Amino acid sequence: MSGVESLPARWPGKIMVMEFAERRVLVTGATRGIGHAAAKAFLASGARVAVNGRTEGSVARAVDSLGGGDHLVSAPGDISSADVCDTMVSDAVGELGGLDVLVNNAGVYFRGSMADTDETSWDYVFDANVKGLFLCSRAALPALRSSQGNIVNVASEAGLAGYADSTAYCASKGAVVNLTRSMAIELAPQIRVNCVCPGVIVTDLARAGFAIDGDEAAGLRQQESNYPVGRLGTPEEVAKAIIYLASDDAGFVNGIALPIEGGATAGG
Repeated sequence: MSGVESLPARWPGKIMVMEFAERRVLVTGATRGIGHAAAKAFLASGARVAVNGRTEGSVARAVDSLGGGDHLVSAPGDISSADVCDTMVSDAVGELGGLDVLVNNAGVYFRGSMADTDETSWDYVFDANVKGLFLCSRAALPALRSSQGNIVNVASEAGLAGYADSTAYCASKGAVVNLTRSMAIELAPQIRVNCVCPGVIVTDLARAGFAIDGDEAAGLRQQESNYPVGRLGTPEEVAKAIIYLASDDAGFVNGIALPIEGGATAGG
């Protein structure tokens, strides 16, 4: 049997608009920022979306801001805990009736020099950015194998280049990039795995993380100088890339780390 003859039945065979009608999607860290934008984009494309966040309150507010309705499922839980993660994914899959796409977006940003990064801080960053991603993916494997679905991880520009005073964060996002590659090889052909690597995106997390003496606007203006396009990115721009990688149009895309950073790493 040739490669073409063995293509999955859902392969479109033609250029198509990215549609997710009745596809089942779980987005972690979907209560704000990139995750919230991704949940909104999937919902607008017809998907049924499970919204994850750390607390029931934050998830309830996110679901309400997305308009509510039967296409949204609440999936609260701290993914840095294996037991909680397993339960959250299982409940989300049960409510959705299966799973076609997992977006591993939940994560934290930590800014600090090596000297200022203690063991607790290091573990905090890796638990949120790496361990949680692995645990969610592992828990979702049976459902994704059944649907021949895919995973999109949210890494970072900092996973492609090193930056001073962000050692733990850079290390964690570099781990996500290489974990994506490993997963893509191991889980193929049933499950595709890719990741996006955003630069500084205008979110609450970025505003707080890059503030200069409490001045959030000044911090963001300073960051703009690092980007050849002369501006920072938006959550919606990253969400569109996530949507593409999760779509059937990207059926031959597997194991990539897609930079969405205005050319910041082009000369690195």
